[in-house]
Amino acid sequence: MSGFFVADNKIPLKESYVAIPSQNGLSYSAQKLIEFYIPPNIDAFKPKNSYLQFDLELSQDESGGLSTRLQLDELIGGQILLDTVRIHSGDKTELLEEIRHYPVHVATKYAYHSNPSLKNLRAINEGAGIYTPDCRGTEGTTKSELANHKFSPYYESVTGATTTAFTNSNAYGKCKLKLPLHTGLFQNDRVVPVGLMNGLFVTILTSENKRVFRQLDSVSFNRRAPLNPFFHSIDNNTGTPGKWTTSSGASTNKFYIDAGKNNQFEVANFPFVVGETFKMVEADDLTTDNAFTPVAKIAGLAEVGAGVNKRIEVTLTASCNPATEIENADGYVMYSTAVSSNAAYAPSYEISNAELVLNKIDMGDQARAEAQRDMREGKMMVYDFLTTQVYNHSQLKGDRVANISIPANHQRAKSIICVPTDATVRSVSDSITCKDTYEIHAEPDTKLLSSQSGVAGIADELTEYYFFYDGRNQPSLNVNTTKISSKVSIDAIHLLELDKALNQASMPALQMSRFNENFCIGRALSLNNGVYDMRGKDCRLNVLYQNSGAGKEPDFDKLWCNFVYHIRRINIRADSIQVEV
Repeated sequence: MSGFFVADNKIPLKESYVAIPSQNGLSYSAQKLIEFYIPPNIDAFKPKNSYLQFDLELSQDESGGLSTRLQLDELIGGQILLDTVRIHSGDKTELLEEIRHYPVHVATKYAYHSNPSLKNLRAINEGAGIYTPDCRGTEGTTKSELANHKFSPYYESVTGATTTAFTNSNAYGKCKLKLPLHTGLFQNDRVVPVGLMNGLFVTILTSENKRVFRQLDSVSFNRRAPLNPFFHSIDNNTGTPGKWTTSSGASTNKFYIDAGKNNQFEVANFPFVVGETFKMVEADDLTTDNAFTPVAKIAGLAEVGAGVNKRIEVTLTASCNPATEIENADGYVMYSTAVSSNAAYAPSYEISNAELVLNKIDMGDQARAEAQRDMREGKMMVYDFLTTQVYNHSQLKGDRVANISIPANHQRAKSIICVPTDATVRSVSDSITCKDTYEIHAEPDTKLLSSQSGVAGIADELTEYYFFYDGRNQPSLNVNTTKISSKVSIDAIHLLELDKALNQASMPALQMSRFNENFCIGRALSLNNGVYDMRGKDCRLNVLYQNSGAGKEPDFDKLWCNFVYHIRRINIRADSIQVEV
């Protein structure tokens, strides 16, 4: 009787890892194709244990002789480098899946399907940002995952007094990133039968330079200014801190940082580097742009004094004066101009040693022979996987009502997630410095502009929305988003609808803290992991921007990335492969 519950056709499987190198080059920069061919002699692989790995080196623009710390996106890390991912059958006769706007898709997933453990794992493997107490703020700012310069994979840490310029040759270096591919095939639970599909072709288009680079929040004018280093004095006097006045007699090439604010008690915690130019501004005002004559450029960093008098000493390349008087009591902070001062700023990145690492499954001679026999007898293997397809729509900021068509003509659709991204065309310099991007909120950061322009969704004064399909409004009442657009509260129904849509897309929301920073609209087409036949349905998203009054108009043109999550089927026969969507 005990054998009744034991299957008699179990076959022991052997697992191993195999690295597939890229086919078409040794290194890749922006807007290049990386191609991998998975041969059919790899019978099958376990997709969730497989990943893309490569060496990455960032290079700042040194044409102006300036330096700064650059890194990749703080939320999705190295995933920002992948613009489009396509997977073909081995003979390239069938496109199995294609995910355009891949960073938008991953940013939506990482914004909501996230917790401390996942964040730490993504920081280690994917080069994403992570909050660290060493670079913490003490002036009431929100926590930043884009301020960790002390433990970065992209450049060396500065550990003490230095006069060495922070250059590509002596600071930036290669790091290795290990990225899970967020496609349907590579996120599936079932092994992929490569041997029966004549192999697979995986093609990756790399992202353009202006999309990938980020500057530290703790040196930015537009993101969390109170997190930046505070000016203390020009004389390191604890009792009566010396002012930096406009008179020629007060011209100096040295000043000191307030050690009691933002953990700035040692050079290792200081976010600026030798060779970086800067200005100063009042942290709680940002209206007095305090320039220096000549331009202030850092020549050296040191720690001086002891006890309560111990502070960071910043030495400049030349003595200078501020445009207006700077004193300790006014709360002046430094902010970097190394990128913003160069309109043609052109950093770059290089990917090398790209490999697709597969968790190979050896089916064994018996299973292989059985599968081949079944194929010869005309039988068909069916392989299902959850994937997404994106449909785009452009909307001008003057369109106060928009009717967005979503041709979601899929047989087994699960949910729709719509991400309204900022479509403004910006230079690389403006993108890195977040100039005039979407404002996430003001207080308590004075001003926090989006660092993910074109990647993250923006509410931008949206007041309500509803979907229309199957001949009626879905849901029956319009979903209000006025509170989210006001940036001071939340709309519960919107988050409830989004939560259901994310769960149906197999990326359940583990947190909702980025509901405004990565805004999106969701609609679950079914519940309890079910599917819905959208064939023949006229699906539309209607969005309304009905706020009136000064400052209530939408500010940005938008590119809507409407992701339809659905189950796709591959029908595998002996002589053909067919895809059902």
